[in-house]
Amino acid sequence: MRPRSVRSALPLVPAVVLALGIVLLGGLELLQSYTDAARRGEEDARNLAHVLAEQTDRTFQAVDFTLMAIGDALTAAPDVSDNDVRFRDGLKERLKALPYVRALYVIGSDGFITHDTDYPSTPRVSLADRSYFKAHQEDPTLGLHIGQPLRSRSVNVWFISFSRRINKPDGGFGGIVVAALEPKYFEQFYQGLSIGEKGIITLLLRDGTLLARSPASEEAIGKSYAAVEPVSTYLSRSAQGIIWGTSPVDHATRVAAYRALGTAPALVLVALPQQTVFQPWREHAAVVFFTAAILLGLIGALIVLVQRSRRREQAEQARFSRVQRLEGLGRIAGGIAHDIGNTIRIIQSTFLLLRPSLADRPETLSLVNEADQSLRGAKAMIERLLAFARRQELRPELTMIDERIAGFAPILRQAAGPRIALDLKLAGTGCAARLDPVQLEATLLNLVLNARDAMPDGGTITVATQSMAPPPNVAGFHRASVADARWIEIIVADTGIGMHPSVLERAFDPFFTTKGQGNGLGLSQVLGFVQQSAGDVELESEEGRGTAVRLLFPTVPVEEQVAGDSGPGAVSSELLRPQETETELREILSRRSGPDPMGPRQRRR
Repeated sequence: MRPRSVRSALPLVPAVVLALGIVLLGGLELLQSYTDAARRGEEDARNLAHVLAEQTDRTFQAVDFTLMAIGDALTAAPDVSDNDVRFRDGLKERLKALPYVRALYVIGSDGFITHDTDYPSTPRVSLADRSYFKAHQEDPTLGLHIGQPLRSRSVNVWFISFSRRINKPDGGFGGIVVAALEPKYFEQFYQGLSIGEKGIITLLLRDGTLLARSPASEEAIGKSYAAVEPVSTYLSRSAQGIIWGTSPVDHATRVAAYRALGTAPALVLVALPQQTVFQPWREHAAVVFFTAAILLGLIGALIVLVQRSRRREQAEQARFSRVQRLEGLGRIAGGIAHDIGNTIRIIQSTFLLLRPSLADRPETLSLVNEADQSLRGAKAMIERLLAFARRQELRPELTMIDERIAGFAPILRQAAGPRIALDLKLAGTGCAARLDPVQLEATLLNLVLNARDAMPDGGTITVATQSMAPPPNVAGFHRASVADARWIEIIVADTGIGMHPSVLERAFDPFFTTKGQGNGLGLSQVLGFVQQSAGDVELESEEGRGTAVRLLFPTVPVEEQVAGDSGPGAVSSELLRPQETETELREILSRRSGPDPMGPRQRRR
C-alpha cells in the first residue's frame, strides 16, 4: 500500500503537469514570438534600406545626367564667356529640377569658377586645391566622382561634391562641372520616415566616409567608419545584408540593414533600435505572462482548495474514527460502570447493616469504615465513567455563562495556585446556555487543574468566553435546531509545556495518562459532560507553546431566556445520584494535590 503522503500527492499530479504545460507553452510562445519579432525587424530594416537605396540611386543618376548635359553644352560652345547670362540662366533652370542640389557651377582648368548659379555672391578664389578637382585633373578616365563632405567657402555649409571632367577638343583637361548636394536634404528626408525614436539612417561612401545621417550629427559628417561594420568586412562579401550590433556613435544596440548603390560608390544603412523592434513582442509577452499568471493562479488556488478539502476530509474521517472509538469505549465503560455501581451499592448497604453489630468491636468497625471509604472512591470513579459514557444524570437549567464563571473564579484561582496567574476575559454578552451549572464548574475546575499541572515553573491560565456562529461541523452531530443557534465558546488556555501528537490522539481516552498518578478520567469526564449537553470540545496544543481547550455550547434564544428555565433535561440517566454542590467541588479541589492524569494536551478536531 502506498504511504498516505504519496496517496495525497497523486491527485495533484494532473494540476502540476498542467501548470508545467502552461509554463512550457508560454515559454515556447515567447521564444517563437521573439524570433518572429527579430525577423520582422530585419525585414523592415531590409525593405527600408532597399527603398532608400533605390531612391538615392535615382537621385545620384539625376545629378549625373545633369552634369553630363552641362558638360556637353560646354563642349558644344567652347567659346562661351565666363558668367554668361544665358548659360547661367540655363544652369538655374536645371537647378530647379534638382531640389536636393544647392548649387551648380563650372570650374575652369585654372581652378577658378567660370559659371555659377550663386553668381555674383561667390567669392573669386581658386579651387584647384579641392580633392575633387585634383581627382579629375589627374585621371582623365574618371567618370562621376563623389567627393568627401566639405565646408563651402562661400556660404560655410556642408556639401557633397558630384563632379565630372570637361575635356577640350584635343582631349586636354578643360575643367570640371560640379553639383553641390547638401547633407541637410538627406537628413530632412530621412527624418520624415518612421523608424523609432532611436532609429538611424546613414548615407556613406564605400570607403566608410559618412555623407549624411538622421538624426543629424555635425560631428559625424565626413568622419570615416571604415573599421566599423558593414564597411570593414560585410560590404566586401555582399552588397546587402543584416547586422545586429552597437552603434559607434551613440552605443545603442540596433538591427541594421545595408545596401550598396548600383551606380555610385555609396551605400545606405538603416538601423532600427532594438527597443522599437521588440516593442510588439514585449506587449505580447506581457499579455502571455499575465494570462499564464492568471491560469497558474487559478491552478494554484485549485490545488490549495483541493488540499484544504482533502485535509478537511481527512480531519473529518479521523474525527469520525475517534468518535466511533470513544462511543465504543463509552458503551463498554457505561455497562461496566452500571454493573459495578450496583455491586458497590450492595456492598455499601451490607456495611450499613453491619455497623450496629460492630459497635463493640472498634477494630473491626474501623476496617469496615476504611473499606467503605475505598468504595466511595470507587464510586466517584464510576461516576466519572458514567459521565464519559454520557449516562450520568444532569440537572440542566438556564445558565448565564459569564456570571457563573465570574462567581466561580475564586475557586479557580485557588486551584491554580500561588505561582500561576488566572486571567479572566469574559465577553459580557449575556449569553445563556441550558446545561448543568455544577457540572460546568466541575469541568472548569478539571481544566484549570490540568493547566496548572502543565506549568511546573509557573505561567498564566486564561479563561475566556465569546459568542460565535455555529461550528462548521456541528450539523453532522446535533439537531438542526441546535446547529442553527448562536453558540458560546469557553476557552481555557495555558502557557505550559504542551504535548506530543501521539498523546493527542488518545487525550480523551478513559484511563489514559502520561503521569505516574491519577486515573486518567479528567478529560474523559469533560468530553462526556459537554457532548451530553449538546456541545462539542476542541483541543489545541503544541509542544513548548501551551494548550487551549475550547468548550462549545449552543445558546438559548432571548425569548426562551425571558420565558424562564422551563425546558426538560437534556438526557436522562440509567444511574441516579445526588448532584455535586460547590462544597463538594471544594472537596475535589482539596483531593487534587497531585498533577492531573492527562498532563499536557493537544488538538482534537
